[in-house]
Amino acid sequence: MFEEKESFWQKKGFYFSACLLLVGVMAVGAICYRQANRKNTDKMMADIATEEPQETEKAAASEKEAVKAANAQVTPKSTHNNDKKTSQQKKNTAQTKVEKTSNKTKNGQTSQRAATKKNSAKKTKTKETSANITQKKLSFNEESGLLWPVTGKVLLKYSMTNTVFFKTLAQYKCNPGIMIAAKEGTEVKAAADCKVTKISKDDEHGTLITTDIGDNYSVTYGQVDHLKVKKGDVVEEGKIIATVAKPTKYFTKEGANLYMQVTEGKNTVDPLFLLR
Repeated sequence: MFEEKESFWQKKGFYFSACLLLVGVMAVGAICYRQANRKNTDKMMADIATEEPQETEKAAASEKEAVKAANAQVTPKSTHNNDKKTSQQKKNTAQTKVEKTSNKTKNGQTSQRAATKKNSAKKTKTKETSANITQKKLSFNEESGLLWPVTGKVLLKYSMTNTVFFKTLAQYKCNPGIMIAAKEGTEVKAAADCKVTKISKDDEHGTLITTDIGDNYSVTYGQVDHLKVKKGDVVEEGKIIATVAKPTKYFTKEGANLYMQVTEGKNTVDPLFLLR
């Protein structure tokens, strides 16, 4: 009986050992399988990881090429259009400048022409006036009289029969003309249509302008300067012929004045009888 029990436990131990061995083999197999499976998985993941960047790079490269192609199509047109716009703008600007310059030139030429015409008209008018006076021949009418050459008080009257007192000279003597008070620089006007026949000087009356007014009459203006006329000029009544000068030493006490003398032929005439 003891032997039977021992044999039983021996069998049992064998089966147990066999089971343990089987379990061990299965465990080792499972471990090997898991390792092999893990290697395959890692390899697959590595392959996938390698493929993804390549595909990503390919996709990126394709996208870049597409963008470049699009830009290549759009940019030339845009650049061409911009060049066209810029060129057109430059042309417009240049044309505007040319037009402005042309307008300025035209305006300048127009102004110059207008000024030239105006001056020519003035000269023509003056020539026509002088020509008209000359063609008419100088004619003086005593009834029409003379224009006052300056406005002022008569300091010394005409007197060829009686003597008048000259303050500066402190003496009485005859006076073939009149002295009209006027400030130095006062404009002197022509008393009638006339022609300048003589310009002279003397100590008593300074510079003198002698004019022919027609019908054997002449008018002389003395104590003048800044002459506006010369010998031979034909002057219309009322035109400026000179200005009143500083008085000579003969009239320092009388002060600045215009000397006026009228003659008919060789005889002097009282200007006050003719001034209107």
